[in-house]
Amino acid sequence: MNPVQLPVFVRLKDCGDVVRYDSIAKMKNHFEQIDVENGEYKAWDAAGARLNLSVQKSDDWLLIEPAPNPQPEGLAKAITQFARVQGVEIDDSSLRRGDFCGALEHVTSAIQAKRRSTSWWQKLKRRF
Repeated sequence: MNPVQLPVFVRLKDCGDVVRYDSIAKMKNHFEQIDVENGEYKAWDAAGARLNLSVQKSDDWLLIEPAPNPQPEGLAKAITQFARVQGVEIDDSSLRRGDFCGALEHVTSAIQAKRRSTSWWQKLKRRF
């Protein structure tokens, strides 16, 4: 079995956000075991290989195993959908090259810039 290549990209099923984790320890700190058991996360490694997440009975409770087929197009689609939901443009050339880190960094930077450019008044109006 091939080892997991860090970073790990995780799509949160409830909101569609894609988050980059540079260590398994950070994943364990952010994840809840019940959510892993309920399949609330989809994960890929740096190469776009699909990862299976499961829970084991030990202090090292998060088990991460590569799935049999890589599916990098699934990660590309997850990042594209995340960008679309957030209302930001994405240049998919980096996704076609397999530069998932660069693509996600571009999306998250655009989201942050968009949030900074929104006035407090516009943010308040959106709530009501």
